Order: sequence, then structure tokens, then C-alpha cells
Amino acid sequence: MKSGKTAREEREKRLVLKHRFETRITVARFGNESRNIRDFAGALRKFTDYLQVIAEVKGVSDIYSIKPQHFDQKKDITEMLMISHIYFEMGRMYDAVPKFHDESKRCMDQFVLFSVNQPFQVINSELMRKHLKKSLFKNHETFRSAYVQIFVQSKKCYVVTFCMGTSHPVTQDFRALKDTLLEYRLGQEFVRIYYQFSSSAVTRWENQLVAHFVGKWLARPMLVFLSKTVLRTIIKK
Repeated sequence: MKSGKTAREEREKRLVLKHRFETRITVARFGNESRNIRDFAGALRKFTDYLQVIAEVKGVSDIYSIKPQHFDQKKDITEMLMISHIYFEMGRMYDAVPKFHDESKRCMDQFVLFSVNQPFQVINSELMRKHLKKSLFKNHETFRSAYVQIFVQSKKCYVVTFCMGTSHPVTQDFRALKDTLLEYRLGQEFVRIYYQFSSSAVTRWENQLVAHFVGKWLARPMLVFLSKTVLRTIIKK
């Protein structure tokens, strides 16, 4: 049985953690304000404090053990987006100092983890693309790799999935096509454009009866035809 002192200390720890969790958004905001005035050391401290609170509440060992599975995919979507952007900003700040490039990569691995197959995947890929276009990174390959991984690890095929379902053989063929395209820079750009426009289109179609009808009776036969003809000559076996 726990002594009165031990029980009291545990209650106090829980209360402190509860308070830290309740004020976590303020801490993250202070981190962003520090970043805006180029106080990068202060920003990293605040962002790390924010993520450490999340890690403690979720019962994981450190800030790099936080995973999307620890959150409610519907209720916590806004915070998950914020977490992904905090990892991105931390990755950028660590990238500025060569001795912290390993830490930068760990942050970008988390950014990828919190981007793939999320509703904001396209937003995050666009964020990466714009920064890559400006060549703002010292360790450019780490960020280029993260950008490609967002597409490689994604199970989404948006329009195809919308019309055929997630496990249909035709959907698998189009995913294989995506994997082939991602081996080339031009193919990566094609996938990016497809994701950008098809994701917004599907969002509009999802609750429209007419769109479902069009998908089922018009798009499906075309996708099946492409899967059995054109894709066979493109997909690498």
C-alpha cells in the first residue's frame, strides 16, 4: 500500500500535468511568437514543452514516440494538424545548425507520420513543396525525402478510391501506378497535382447523390478499362 506522502506526491503530479495540458495551446502559441521574432532557441523550448506534455498525457516515452493513433481522428484533427506543423517548424530550425541535422530528420519523420493519410495531407505536401521550391534547407535531401514519403506511404487514391473502394484490385493497380510515377521528378509533380485537385473534388462529391451515381456508372467502367489496358504497359512489375 502506498504511503500518505507517496499518494500525495502522485496527486500533485497529476494536478501539475493537468494544468500543463490545459495551458498547452498557450505554450505552443508562445513558441510560434518566438519563432516569428527569430528567437529560435526560445521557440524550440516552447515547442518541445508542448510536445512533452502531449507525450506525458499519452503515456509515451518522449516527443518522438507520439503517434496519430494516440488521437481521436475526428475530434482531435485540428490539434493533429498543429502537431504536424510544430514538428515541421522544429525540423526547419534544427536544420539551420549542422550538428542538429539528426534531430531535424527525427522531426521530419514525425511530420511525415502526422501527414500521411490525414485529411490535411495535401495541405502539408503543399507546405513542403513551397519551401523546397525556395531551397530554404541546408540538408535539402532530408526534406525532399519527407515530401516524397508523404505520397509513397499514402494509401489514398482519392477519385479511384471514391469510385472503386479501398481494397478493389483496380485501386491497387492505380496505387502501383502512383509508385511507378514517384520514381521520377515529373511523376512526383503529376501525383502532387492529382492529389491537390482530386482531394478537393472528392470532398465536394462525398455527400452528393449525383456524384455517387456518376462515379458508379460512368467513372468505374473507365477506370476498369484503364487498369486492364494502359496501366499494364506503365506499371513496373
